[in-house]
Amino acid sequence: MSVFLDRKEYNGGVFSQLEQCETFIKNHIHLRGEIKGLQRTDIYELPEVALREALINAVIHRDYTNQGRDIKVGVYDDIVNIVSPGGFPNTLTAEGLMEGRSEIRNHIIARVFKELGYIEQWGSGLHRIKTTCLQQGLREPLIRESGDFVDVELYRLEQNGVASDTGIAGGYRIVSDSIGSEQEHQVVSYLQAEQKITAKNVEKLMGVKEARARRILKEMTDKGLIVRKGSARNTFYVLNVSR
Repeated sequence: MSVFLDRKEYNGGVFSQLEQCETFIKNHIHLRGEIKGLQRTDIYELPEVALREALINAVIHRDYTNQGRDIKVGVYDDIVNIVSPGGFPNTLTAEGLMEGRSEIRNHIIARVFKELGYIEQWGSGLHRIKTTCLQQGLREPLIRESGDFVDVELYRLEQNGVASDTGIAGGYRIVSDSIGSEQEHQVVSYLQAEQKITAKNVEKLMGVKEARARRILKEMTDKGLIVRKGSARNTFYVLNVSR
């Protein structure tokens, strides 16, 4: 944790913090597109339901008596880690929680979240995290008590035996802080799935005109994120594997 590619701290309303934190995570994990019929569906490498449940649980069940400790979220090569101050209630274990048992630490916060529809039913959140990850072909998440904290580790997708993240994906090395725009993230995600991309692909992917598509690809080539191959009508681009 001595070197950061990106770092943010959020204050303000709790719901605003949740949205900002969820967006931060999504900006640093892989996104792939699937064409179903006439529509394109974007799917994150980690289930959005699992991410949201883990963040909501951290907010609802954290120990607020020590205001010097914060909820911390880390995006690493192999996991997304969410750490919340305060251990499990004395009457519960990790196994009991996974079985649906529940004990509320912060009743007012929990009631507000329930009334606003952020919680479906008591004790279902951890089971939903586990189930949605397994359904997406991921390893079972690790949920444990570590000292006076609850530690949730969501395992990221592995490609070709290599943990995939904004830093390493399927054997390709990508420097995250060089990827400056959402459009560049889309190009990288497309390349991770399809191996190569053309200007025509970018036009369809982003709904932009040819000139804009070529400019995006040129800027990414100049940054060293991608490499141009072929010539004229046969021009295409691949990830820069030397980075």
